[in-house]
Amino acid sequence: MTRPTQTVFINEYLPQPFPPVSGGTTPDYDQQFVEIYNEGTTAVDLSGWKIHDAKSYSGAEAARHTFAPGTVLPAGKAYVVYSGASAVPPGAQYATYANNNGYGLRFDRGLNQSGAGDAVYLVRADGTLQDSHSYMTPGVEVYQGYSFNRSPDASGTGSWAYCANLFSYYSTPGYRADFSSF
Repeated sequence: MTRPTQTVFINEYLPQPFPPVSGGTTPDYDQQFVEIYNEGTTAVDLSGWKIHDAKSYSGAEAARHTFAPGTVLPAGKAYVVYSGASAVPPGAQYATYANNNGYGLRFDRGLNQSGAGDAVYLVRADGTLQDSHSYMTPGVEVYQGYSFNRSPDASGTGSWAYCANLFSYYSTPGYRADFSSF
């Protein structure tokens, strides 16, 4: 399958958040996120584009998020979709939460965390696969609070690394991996 030119792509995503600092053991799944980046020179209309995990991409469940009509991502900017409303930073211009009837992004744990692993997909409104990344194979481990990030950051041709391996941050939703602004 031939994919479209990679000017808009998944730049970073967090499959498993840290447990809350208050001492609990259950992660705050609202904190899961997918960051989409536009490295092109013109704005891109994301209306109708979808974010899937492996289960929703297979058709077994509905998309995890569908971008609302009029959602435009300017050139050189990132858009973050969080799993739940409580994670969206106040005043964030290019951020929202998953609009799939309150189920969030629902990423599965990695194989090293006694899960099946999962994948994230970015699909255009016409159904064309734009980008994806999987952590369903042995050796691609998931650690709570550590995001997967393009390496080099904000490069559609980059490979994948843990954000913490690029700089000293666990995850940087809405920011470059060095925590500077887009």
